[in-house]
Amino acid sequence: MTTDPRTVNKRVHDPKVFGAIPGIAVGTWWQTREECSLDAIHAPWVAGIAGGPNGAYSIALSGGYEDDVDYGNAFTYTGAGGRDLKGTKAAPKNLRTAPQSCDQSFENSLNKALKKSSETKKPVRVIRGYKLNSPYAPSEGYRYDGLYTVEKAWMEKGLKGFMICKFAFKRVDGQAPLQFNENDAGSEEESDTD
Repeated sequence: MTTDPRTVNKRVHDPKVFGAIPGIAVGTWWQTREECSLDAIHAPWVAGIAGGPNGAYSIALSGGYEDDVDYGNAFTYTGAGGRDLKGTKAAPKNLRTAPQSCDQSFENSLNKALKKSSETKKPVRVIRGYKLNSPYAPSEGYRYDGLYTVEKAWMEKGLKGFMICKFAFKRVDGQAPLQFNENDAGSEEESDTD
């Protein structure tokens, strides 16, 4: 008789808390978002923002929006919404890659959570995924890169021409250093000399 994995794999910690999760070190890596969720670092399997009325608990930087810019210890992050996720029969919905088709808003509960975090400065857990176009992204899977604060929240016109919610994040001091993907750094250097 096989054991149902849903009864064996249960969270030990609540992901709806601000700050670090006990026993999960900066640099911890997972193959899937489901594994990351099980460890309570970032609960949603698809959504990039996890939050509530008092702020955001965690976010995933994983290449979902072309407006994101990652400098490692600081980055700008695009909020949620503004995509038609219904799809059509010929082009079924894709929760991650539907193109921007309307303006975002701070009325969206996830954007509202990040905006609240910009006011409270409660730390937000950040994971980076392999689809992120950044030298700080892991080459595969998902990695916990520590705690950041949301320094600023604003609206601006995005690359697709729609208004988007933007958030400036800054890494909290005193954490283990970020990992750097040497392969990406080399390819960037090569392209600079072309």
